[in-house]
Amino acid sequence: MTATLLVILGWTYAATGSAWAALGWTFLAAVVLQAGYFVAVLWLVFAQARSTHETKSDASPAKLPGPFERDGIIHTLISRLFPSLLP
Repeated sequence: MTATLLVILGWTYAATGSAWAALGWTFLAAVVLQAGYFVAVLWLVFAQARSTHETKSDASPAKLPGPFERDGIIHTLISRLFPSLLP
């Protein structure tokens, strides 16, 4: 996005010779790019949610490990401090 805005800034300045016009068009381009990015992210999120909802209707939930089994550091610390707590 920064590279695109720098190209627009340079191109507009070369075409008009005005720094204010170049800054104005660059600001407008930044707003349009940001709005497009926002719309694209919303579209991707809603498309993902829609596809997840369609495939999740008959799927069983995933079996996740307990909170002490996920992080090796915490698991090691608990097993060394309290060896009787863990199997």
